[in-house]
Amino acid sequence: MDISWADRWHLFHFAMLAAACAGLVCPLLGSFLYLRRTSFYGIALPQFATAGVVFGFVVLPWWVARIGLGDLSADAALGEPHAAMNYHLVWAAVFTFGGLSWLDFLARKSGRDVGRVAAAFAIASAATILFSRMSAVGASFVDELLQGEVLGVGLHQFETIAVLLGLVLATFVIFYRDLVLVSYDREMAQVLGVRVFRFELLLTIVTGLTISVGTMSLGPLIVFGLLVLPALAARPWARSMTSYLLLSSGFGLLAVVLGILASFELDLPMGAAIVAAAGLELIPGFVFRRMRR
Repeated sequence: MDISWADRWHLFHFAMLAAACAGLVCPLLGSFLYLRRTSFYGIALPQFATAGVVFGFVVLPWWVARIGLGDLSADAALGEPHAAMNYHLVWAAVFTFGGLSWLDFLARKSGRDVGRVAAAFAIASAATILFSRMSAVGASFVDELLQGEVLGVGLHQFETIAVLLGLVLATFVIFYRDLVLVSYDREMAQVLGVRVFRFELLLTIVTGLTISVGTMSLGPLIVFGLLVLPALAARPWARSMTSYLLLSSGFGLLAVVLGILASFELDLPMGAAIVAAAGLELIPGFVFRRMRR
């Protein structure tokens, strides 16, 4: 049975809009991660967030019995989208900020090392699987999350991701010059009197919030795909930092549009289709670089 695009929009517009928000903002954050030579964080941190979400399922019965979640029982909390979203978002943020703080601490102590980030990804992935086996509901949830199927995004999830990513976008616009300077040349920023620690802390908060909310709403696949791939696709075409950020965001939105089209027309998981579209965007830049050489 063929469903018209009007019906698809009516049924799944929250999922499409949430993906569009991620397509607009995640590549901007990915550009800053790339500028700071921490682009591999975009792979490891969503996995930490996923581990946090699944861990929330493991401790949910204990949490409801000992601390409480409003007046809800554990079963009722799983069926209540507002309570479930807020509860799991907290755990996603705890694990994301924990992983980010650990990686930053190791980087300051002995320099940035891709091997450490790879080890962090492996640990977070193993934790996700182990936690999912401790909770039957968590196992079902993580399977959908990892497959990139985001059609179940509802109003509350969309409102959460739209508001928080809107604040992140406003932060990038307002503090654009300082964030670029601190990310590109920390020592020069100090010489020019920029409050480096404050802006590094701001970028850390922005990174943690974006990845936590994005992973909770859309899953780790689409988040780290949009963090890494559009920024790489935009690099060969950029002639300034401003054009780089705008192109990254543009490539991210284009990947979302193409991925949504492919998802419905070819019956593919939307998250995976969006990431595949973002991967295809790397080809023109590769050809362009080869022609220039």
